[in-house]
Amino acid sequence: MRAAVLHGFGDLRVEEVADPEPGVGEVVVDVACVQPSVTECMLVAGDRVALHQHLADALAAGPTRFGGHEFCGIVRSVGPDVRHARPGDQVTAVETITCGRCAACRNGRSDACVAPQFIGFTRPGALAEQVVVPESCLVPVPPGVSAAAGAAIQPLAGAIHAHALAAVQPGETVLVIGAGVMGLLAVQVARYGNAGLVAVSGRSPAKLALASRFGADLVVDASTGHDGVLAAVRDATGGVGVDVVVETAGGSPEVGLAGTGTLDLAARCVRRGGRIVMVSVLPEQAPAPLGLLRERCVSLLHPRSGAGGYSPSGGVFAHALRLVARGDVDVESLITHRLTGVDLIPEAVAITRDKSTYGAINPAQVDLTAAGGLSWNC
Repeated sequence: MRAAVLHGFGDLRVEEVADPEPGVGEVVVDVACVQPSVTECMLVAGDRVALHQHLADALAAGPTRFGGHEFCGIVRSVGPDVRHARPGDQVTAVETITCGRCAACRNGRSDACVAPQFIGFTRPGALAEQVVVPESCLVPVPPGVSAAAGAAIQPLAGAIHAHALAAVQPGETVLVIGAGVMGLLAVQVARYGNAGLVAVSGRSPAKLALASRFGADLVVDASTGHDGVLAAVRDATGGVGVDVVVETAGGSPEVGLAGTGTLDLAARCVRRGGRIVMVSVLPEQAPAPLGLLRERCVSLLHPRSGAGGYSPSGGVFAHALRLVARGDVDVESLITHRLTGVDLIPEAVAITRDKSTYGAINPAQVDLTAAGGLSWNC
């Protein structure tokens, strides 16, 4: 099969590699659609964000398969001891693979696993025609959900985690900083999650228009500067500030993100005793207004990744897919760049790493159905 192989930071090539074989409890999935995540693209370029050293160590040993945890596909074959998955099943997968043996896993807290693996990070992912994943990570894609939406479900799961961590109460005010894909998903989750006033700040008129369509009560042009955003928030809340800030805009200005000052803006916009949820991926040593946060008794929170759930009846990926299937959350309107064929994976990575230059909202997607002869049933 053909797959993306990283030969060095910034040097991603599509090459012939061995076809994968499923091990015990594993399945082989024909990839129907995949999108490189923003974090993956930053790591491919050599940016020093989480897991940079892990990737550097892998590259020191030679070319490596990297990236591709946001995907969907069709089960091709199954290995020994697979109990439920069958060839032909339409699936996506949770990226986090827990060990199942440590004290946290044994006590039902797999989110605290001490030795997790990650699809696309610590093992080959879906920037390829096929991918091997444990059956335990599979999530069925329900009828009515397209391959494009199925591949885009992980960021929505992240937005749900952020909303749950903030414990937004009915009627509480929420400010979303940033109107990119995570910001626009956060707006939709807040709107359907009992928030009161939902505000969003961003620079793109088109993205702010989408935010309004998704239910934002207040859209603020971030080009007015932090003082302009703060003034609008205080005016809308009677000078108190919002209960919750979801920060999604921070990151390297080199790729069109807002730098590290967005955390300071969040600290100024949140009310005394409020909560800030940091969704954006900042550098390892990013400055933080700790004195202001402490003086105002503000909680700084970081949402978890992966699946997990808030109900015994299902995980967050399954819930996110239900929201899309019911039409409660629109992910397809955020998909602006669709490429066809595995050989265009490096182009998708380039677009995703510099979305502002290309005018992209969601990561660029790569459709592999035509080349693979796959038929996706919505």
